[in-house]
Amino acid sequence: MSKLAGTLGLAAIGAAAFVVERARRISEEQGRPLSEVLREMPGRLRDDLSTLGDDIREAADEGRSAAARREQEIDEEIEAIRRGGASGTQPA
Repeated sequence: MSKLAGTLGLAAIGAAAFVVERARRISEEQGRPLSEVLREMPGRLRDDLSTLGDDIREAADEGRSAAARREQEIDEEIEAIRRGGASGTQPA
């Protein structure tokens, strides 16, 4: 067996394990038979892939927003230190 075939085989096994585990969690959460959830998985995966770009953009926007908030907090802490009174936490 070639190295590529072995790698592809391992990737397929990993993907299948992920799908089955995800289906098991959905089955438990919704109280539905695993076989029913597994039959729906191709559609669920297709839906997930179709929204992946939007999900990534949303996560990036949230990251930028969090970074901007933290930058503002740091600026305020530095300004407070310059004025002689610390408003935030300082290293021990």
